[in-house]
Amino acid sequence: MERWPMKLEAVVYILMMLFLAFMLEHLPMPELISWFQPAWVMLIVTVMVLFAPSAFGLWLAIPLGLMLDAEHGTPLGLHIILVALHIYLLQLLYRRIYLFNVAQQSAVLFLMIMAEQIIHYWAVAVLYEEATPVMLFAPAITTAILWPWLYVVGYRSLKRLEM
Repeated sequence: MERWPMKLEAVVYILMMLFLAFMLEHLPMPELISWFQPAWVMLIVTVMVLFAPSAFGLWLAIPLGLMLDAEHGTPLGLHIILVALHIYLLQLLYRRIYLFNVAQQSAVLFLMIMAEQIIHYWAVAVLYEEATPVMLFAPAITTAILWPWLYVVGYRSLKRLEM
């Protein structure tokens, strides 16, 4: 009989993290700081892929991407491509990223989120012919700033769950 690779507690914890990330992603913010809202779902996906790369692969891109598309009101498939690109790069580089210190990991995450923001901006500009490039890099900066805290919290909690 084949055994499930993760404990039930780990699955519940990951689902709670994703639920919280989607809630934070949809959190209404004042107009002045709305540009600085970090990519919460991508942060959680990064934690999951770095700490359990065999369990979380590209299959995760379809449900998360569809939920992000529905939440943000973008054409279906745009966030699937972005999440798939994010997971693919993490799967490709996770051994190197895991050996980096936290500042270097933040820099890599900044570049990945920045590339995703540019692709997202380009797709919206092409499809709707209306896009504002104001503060395009702001979510990438706040995501990189939040990464050290989330890395410590995620690492300790996932280690405790022995994932």
